[in-house]
Amino acid sequence: MRIDSLSSDIQILKEVGERLKKARLRARMTQAELSSASGVGKSTIERAEQGEGIQLLNLIKIMRSLDALPQLDTVFPLYELSPMDYLAISDKKSAFAQVKRVYKKRKGSSSSDSDFVWGEDK
Repeated sequence: MRIDSLSSDIQILKEVGERLKKARLRARMTQAELSSASGVGKSTIERAEQGEGIQLLNLIKIMRSLDALPQLDTVFPLYELSPMDYLAISDKKSAFAQVKRVYKKRKGSSSSDSDFVWGEDK
């Protein structure tokens, strides 16, 4: 199965589990051997291969044991931000900081802003 933006989360988990299992078999390892090499419980490896969710740290440990960590560079390539990128990010942050809260009048409040009179103006 090809993973794309139309794939559901469940479908993606199942596909990642299948690929993980194939990588383990290519490495000629049993689940028990992978568990021992990675420090991840055998039941966690079983769950991952069945397409169930596991912790990211456990996936990293498994990938390290399968010599698959360099593939993360394909998924998340190293990208250096340019000065213009930093400027765009800081502009967005300052735009959010400039948003002011609008206060609504409390329910049951009968007076409006124009009805208010200061004590010395009475």
